Amino acid sequence: MKAVSLFSGGLDSILATKIIKEMGIEVETIHFWSLFSPATYQETVKKLSFFTEKLGVSLHIEDITLQLLEKVKNPRYGYGSCFNPCIDCKILMFRRAKEYMEDVGAKFLISGEVLGERPFSQRREVLAIIEREASGEGIILRPLSAKLLKSTIPENKGWVKRDKLFAIKGSKRRPQIELARKLKIYSYPSPAGGCLLTDKNFSKKLQDLFSYSKDFGVR
Repeated sequence: MKAVSLFSGGLDSILATKIIKEMGIEVETIHFWSLFSPATYQETVKKLSFFTEKLGVSLHIEDITLQLLEKVKNPRYGYGSCFNPCIDCKILMFRRAKEYMEDVGAKFLISGEVLGERPFSQRREVLAIIEREASGEGIILRPLSAKLLKSTIPENKGWVKRDKLFAIKGSKRRPQIELARKLKIYSYPSPAGGCLLTDKNFSKKLQDLFSYSKDFGVR
């Protein structure tokens, strides 16, 4: 049995990957990088490789800059507090992750998302939208909040044990830190700045650019 974990390299994705791997399931990770990421591609590879090697899982990285730029220009589900089309971005990533899952013969996806942790993109109704739009209904397992969500195919088929999953919600980090200690995970990054599209100064510059024209690309 194999699963693909959407891997940011943050504590939540590290925990989600570890939880499922410890159930005896083979896990591959996939990370989506773009020019809006906080680190260069090379820096990202180095950082993520450190954590995936400790977890004993493989790492696959894809550049989604061009696809994401189109979402930034015309987001179907709008922006967050800055110029961040988080919902559209999540749909993009889950769609591609599902394709990768099928390519490698995996059966389901793993996400470190926590219910209510982010007010724009991690509300219950938004998670449902993302699953529907990404054709991922039933195959996206969120181990940290699974007990608060509808059971998934992996749970219903007995591939994973629901009683070994968790009911974490909200933005407080203490539950994840305590869980990391229980799982003997001692190396994980401190919360830091994420996508540049959530940075007010960067967003203002991009908004100024868009006021002139959206007809541009990157290379």
